[in-house]
Order: sequence, then structure tokens, then C-alpha cells
Amino acid sequence: MTTVAVICEYDPFHRGHRLQIEALRAVFGADATVVSLMSGDLVQRGRLALYPKHVRAEAALACGSDLVLELPAPYACSSAEAFARGAVGILHGLGGIDILCFGSESGDLPSLSRAAELMASPAYLQALREAPEEESHMRNAEAVFRSLGGEDFPTLPNDILGVEYLSALSACQATITPFTYRREAGYSASEARRVLTAGGDASSLLPEAASAIFTKTSLTPAEPYDAIALHTLRSTSADVLETRYAMNGGVAGLLKHGAEEAATVEELIALCTNRKFTAARLRRGILSAVLSYTPEQVYAPPRFTRLLAANEKGRAYLSAVRKTASLPIVTKPADGLALEGEAGRQFEASLRSDKLMALVRREPTSRCFRRGAIVRTTP
Repeated sequence: MTTVAVICEYDPFHRGHRLQIEALRAVFGADATVVSLMSGDLVQRGRLALYPKHVRAEAALACGSDLVLELPAPYACSSAEAFARGAVGILHGLGGIDILCFGSESGDLPSLSRAAELMASPAYLQALREAPEEESHMRNAEAVFRSLGGEDFPTLPNDILGVEYLSALSACQATITPFTYRREAGYSASEARRVLTAGGDASSLLPEAASAIFTKTSLTPAEPYDAIALHTLRSTSADVLETRYAMNGGVAGLLKHGAEEAATVEELIALCTNRKFTAARLRRGILSAVLSYTPEQVYAPPRFTRLLAANEKGRAYLSAVRKTASLPIVTKPADGLALEGEAGRQFEASLRSDKLMALVRREPTSRCFRRGAIVRTTP
């Protein structure tokens, strides 16, 4: 039996995600076990997820995933490189994963592999370190890539993530085989979010089973987070802000000054986005300031993952790897609180994101400690 992993956010789970799981079973067999490593309450665009992680995990389980594990904060709200390294590090540490599947705009694994190899070369890394500071990282990366003879620089988001997945697999010498497919047009999490936040009907975008689960839960409101974020920036010194992830190189001062003029995070982003700093970079910096995440935390190797949901096939996989996995699989909050050393510090950092989600959704903190994994007795 083949075990296939998908690194995901499911923010929200839409019809394209279900098609991906169906395609995986068509390629690797109906008995394949699908493991979804899903971002927790934070997502890569630097915001809280539209729905809490347990709700999204339940939707994934209802729509074909066998096991949903958490990609903890702060990896989940970091750059493509750190996001990929954290996620691949967890899959490698678990063991028993045969395939890593990811969608890409190109669907061209050889081209993405060539790009990953060039971008890991000493010549590329050295030239990137010497690139102009006034340009954005992406513009510098593309200029260096092309100067070294690269022809297919990844510019679209899923191609970029794909290259980082391949680089991460190589860096940890994982025995996981990469597999990509070309993403179909017409399936977009951002479009689903737009419709849902506008109060529209998203039933044509979401699988029926996922929609039924989401309709029982309110959306995560933006306003409470905006107030928390702006207060953090206004009341924290620039020196302290500069120690937070993605706040270096002038970002801290730029955001702190802008926070005095803006009434919402999106107003602040509009004020501060420029040629050097993208909106995504700024959102991640703001979120890391709110949660006190440092670069060292973001780039440290992952030391745990958390079980969010499983059916019988997923539980069978966990039973098979639990004794040999190199990192603990937390099944209930009490187990996470008992972790020691770096694993304990990482769990505490992730728990801060849970508490932020509870605060923004006007829930008691105790909810963070009562939510156990969702278990289904049938595949």
C-alpha cells in the first residue's frame, strides 16, 4: 500500500482539493493512504485561517483524506522556503511516506528539479547574498538565476513552492519521491474566501460535504485581529520589532510608522507595500510581531506534529510509524504540554497561535485545551 502526503492549507477545502485526492487514488491505487499535512490556525499569506484548524481537518477527512496532521506555527506563516523545509522535515521525521504530491502551475517536474538544483548551488547562493539590498528578494533571485544560465525561473506561487519542496527533500536526504501535476484552472482558495467573506453562495466552489461542515461554523472575523496587530506595532519598540521574523531590513520601522496612520491591517499593507517589500512579507512580519516569533524559531528543525483528524486507514499508518518516527505525534494538548526541550518550546509557540485564534473568534482559551482529534471509524 502506498502512502501519499499532501502539504496543504485547505483555507477552505474546495473542489480542486477533492479532485487532487481522487487523482492520487487513480494514480497510486484506491487503497493508497492520503496524509494531509495541514497548516494550523495560521496560513502562509500571513493571516489567521478562515476557519479553525479542526473544522478544516474535519472537512478534509469528509472529502477523502485519511489522516490530517498539523504543520505548526510558525512554519505555517513563513516564506515558501521555511514553509517547505518545516513541512518536509515533519514528513521525513515521520517516516513511512512514499510520495509527496504537490500541484504546480507548470506540472513540469524535470524543469522544477533543474531550478531547485541551480538555486541550491554555491554560485547561486553567493550571488544572492551579494545582490542589491534595494530590490526585493524575488527580483534578486530571478536576476541571479538568469545570470547563471537558468531558463525556467519559477514565478507563480505553486511552482515556487514546488521548487522549495524539492530543495527541502534534497537537503534532508529524504527517500520520499516527489510527484507533481498541473493545477486545473477554475479552482481557487482565494476566490472561495472572497465569496465567503462577502456573504455569497460558495456551494459551487466547495464539495458538498465540506460546505455542510463549514456552514456550521462562523468565519474568523478580521476586525479583532486588526486591533491586536495595530496595538502591537504601535506599543512595541522598533528595536524589539526588529528581532521578530520578517521584520528586519527596515520592515519594523516602516510598519511601526505606518501603524500610526492606518485603521486596519489592510490599510497598513497598502501604505507600506513597495518595490522591496511585498504585501505577503509585510503580513508575515506583522503576524510574527503579534506572536513574538523569531527567525530562529522559523528556521529551526521541526520537533513535533499534532494529530487533527484520522479514519481507520490513517490510524493504521500512525500505528505503523509511531515507534520509529523521530518526532512525537501529539494526540491531545496535555501531551504537547508535557514535551520538553526544543519540542516543548515549539509546542508553546504553536499554542500561542491557538490562543490568538480563540481570542479573535471570541472563544475562551480553555477551548484550546479541550479540542481533541477527530476520529472516524470508517475510511
